[in-house]
Amino acid sequence: MSVKKSGKLNFMSDDLDESNFLKISPKNKKVQKRQRIEAQEEGNSTANNITAYKKKKNIENKEIGSEPRQKLVNVMNDQILTRKQTYENLLKSLMEVVSNLEADYNVLKENEQKLEHLTGSFIKCIQQATNSHKQKLKSLKEIHGAFKKECEEMEVDHKAETDKLGEELEEDMRKLQENLVSKIKRNEWENLQKTFFQAMRNNF
Repeated sequence: MSVKKSGKLNFMSDDLDESNFLKISPKNKKVQKRQRIEAQEEGNSTANNITAYKKKKNIENKEIGSEPRQKLVNVMNDQILTRKQTYENLLKSLMEVVSNLEADYNVLKENEQKLEHLTGSFIKCIQQATNSHKQKLKSLKEIHGAFKKECEEMEVDHKAETDKLGEELEEDMRKLQENLVSKIKRNEWENLQKTFFQAMRNNF
C-alpha cells in the first residue's frame, strides 16, 4: 500500500512539475530534477524497506504460525493413529466374537446332529422293545388262551369221566346189592331146607 501511495505521489509531483515547466528556470529545473531523482530514490528505498519488512514479517508470521500448525498436525496424526488402533482393536474384538460364535454354532450343529442320531437310535430301540413286548404279550395271550381252553376242555372231560365213573359205581353198587340180596336169600333158603330136612330126619 505504501509503495503504491509513494508511486502515486511521485506521479502527481511529476504532473505538477510538468504543468509548471514553463514557469521554472533552467537552473531551478536542474535542482528540482535532482531533488526529484533523490526523492524517487528515497521513495524507492522506502518502498524496498517496506517490502523487505513485509517479507520479514510474513516469514516471522509463517514461522510463528507454523509451530501451532505443526502441533495441530501432530495432534491430528495422533488422533488418526489412536482412531486407527481403536478401529483395529474393535475389528479384532469383532472378529474374535464372530469366530467364537461360529465355533459355538459349529458345536451346536454337531451336538444337534449327535442328538438327532441318538434320538433316532433311542426311538429305534424303543420301537424294537415295543415290538418285542408286543410280540411277547401276543404270545402270552395266545398261551393263556390255549391254556384256558385246555383247562376248560380238561374240566369238561374230567366232569364227563367223573359222571361216567359215578354212574358205573352206582351200577356196580346196584349189582352188588342185588347179588348180596340174592346170595342172602339163597343162603336162607338153603338153611331153611337144611333145617327142614334135619327136622324130618329126626322125626323118622
